[in-house]
Amino acid sequence: MSSEIVGILDYGAGNFGSVQRAIAALNVEAKAIRTAEELFHVSRLIFPGVGTAKQAMRELTTRNLAEPLKEFAKNGRPLLGICVGMQVLGEWSEEGDTECLGLLPFRVEKFRCKEPVPHMGWNSIVWNSSHDNFVCAQRNLSQDANFYFVHSYAAFVGKEMPTLPEFVLGETSYGGQNFAALVSRQNIWGAQCHIEKSGRVGLQFIENFLRWRNV
Repeated sequence: MSSEIVGILDYGAGNFGSVQRAIAALNVEAKAIRTAEELFHVSRLIFPGVGTAKQAMRELTTRNLAEPLKEFAKNGRPLLGICVGMQVLGEWSEEGDTECLGLLPFRVEKFRCKEPVPHMGWNSIVWNSSHDNFVCAQRNLSQDANFYFVHSYAAFVGKEMPTLPEFVLGETSYGGQNFAALVSRQNIWGAQCHIEKSGRVGLQFIENFLRWRNV
């Protein structure tokens, strides 16, 4: 991990600073990535996100980062999306009827429940122990580790898709609706939870991603 260059995508997302501080707390030096040229000089990338999927995709397109970001991931370099950064890794978001990056096979919809939306609070994760990346992702984390969430939209499971499909590392629920909390397919990872604000367990998950090797 020490020989690698870690980047944090800086495209105007509100949680860039908190992600940067989380990485620093792991004693890992990370570079702010603002251009496609800078993107291809890093070994792995963290993709923050706060706000709306439509706004995120607009910023990526305006800054000429959308296609290079897809190429980065398809070339096998590790990519971790956080919150909205995870949501736009999917195919489509109901939020603004937004076509997303299409790197993972899910669609994002708004919570439809009696409970207050957005969903805000701490949830434990039901891990998918059959997932190829499970051992690395859960390293040094307990089965009942709690992560912090703030979101109104999610990739729901158990309705159109079966519970714990192959790309879901872990799921949780709110208002009786199960949704993907952590996702992964090979080098592409996503966290609906704000891992950068989840204390020790969030830092551990980030460290686990930084330790992942494409073998």
